[in-house]
Amino acid sequence: MLLRASGEQTGDDVNLEAVIDGSGMPGIRWGRELNRIVEAVIARDAAALDESCSAAEPIMGDDAVRDALVVAAAFNGITRVADATGIPLDEPTAAATGALRSQLGIDAFDYDAKSQRYA
Repeated sequence: MLLRASGEQTGDDVNLEAVIDGSGMPGIRWGRELNRIVEAVIARDAAALDESCSAAEPIMGDDAVRDALVVAAAFNGITRVADATGIPLDEPTAAATGALRSQLGIDAFDYDAKSQRYA
């Protein structure tokens, strides 16, 4: 399950494990640049974010870098709202994404520890 155009590009296989563990290339346009930006966002490392965005701009363009940052911010907000309100994963989505969540280890994320860390 991919967002709209993210799976419609080169026809190459998308390596979702690369998104989780940072190994290899995800197989999407600008994958290396996007991974660097996302890792900096997750780490809350302003210097690394500035460096990754500066390195990505000549390759991706200003608009694409800005879009990547907007998407990262939106997903962060959506996840926090869902976590804070205790919204469970609906059954159709759980069924459709079960193998993917297992493959990527998403179900192993410790949300209780995350909540305590940011409380």
